[in-house]
Amino acid sequence: MKHIKKNSVLKTGIWIKEQQGQLTIGSLDKNDPEVMVVSDQLSLKLFEFEKDMMEAIYGEDRVTFNPSILNIEKLLSNLKTQFSKYELRISFSGAKENFFKGQYNEIYSLIEKFVQSSLSHDTELEKPPLIYINASVLQDHLCIIYRDSLSISNPAKLKKEFDFIKSALNGEISHKATPGNASYYDIIIPSKQ
Repeated sequence: MKHIKKNSVLKTGIWIKEQQGQLTIGSLDKNDPEVMVVSDQLSLKLFEFEKDMMEAIYGEDRVTFNPSILNIEKLLSNLKTQFSKYELRISFSGAKENFFKGQYNEIYSLIEKFVQSSLSHDTELEKPPLIYINASVLQDHLCIIYRDSLSISNPAKLKKEFDFIKSALNGEISHKATPGNASYYDIIIPSKQ
């Protein structure tokens, strides 16, 4: 397979259309106007998925997408999948009527950096730390309490993330130490308007 020059097509979007008896595919990226023929093997798979796609678009259980609302549960699930070889204890609470408006990539990258900060000494440790992420949405604010069992994460090494939370996200963050050399981060991020 040749080197693929673009980002994921799922990020830019694609279209698939039957034309002249063949399935064709193209990018929704305006800088890539090429139309390509879908292989027979991929066409078979797409026809199999067509039924599920029709159900997602027109079925009774369809869910309307609101791009301004961030699905925190999905974000945390994706984070747990990314770090599946480590023990992440993640909990989320929030009523269905409480929504958090924000950018997925900003929040995901932010929490990812905290997890990486706790795993920075992974190769030196006999056993990696347990990582606890407690998240909730209260009054349209995302509240996160983050800690690792060995208190490895160092706030001095997360200066950029602290600044990002305060300046770009208009949030608050504090690092608190408790007796017994345990520490945790308390993060509050307001919804975007």
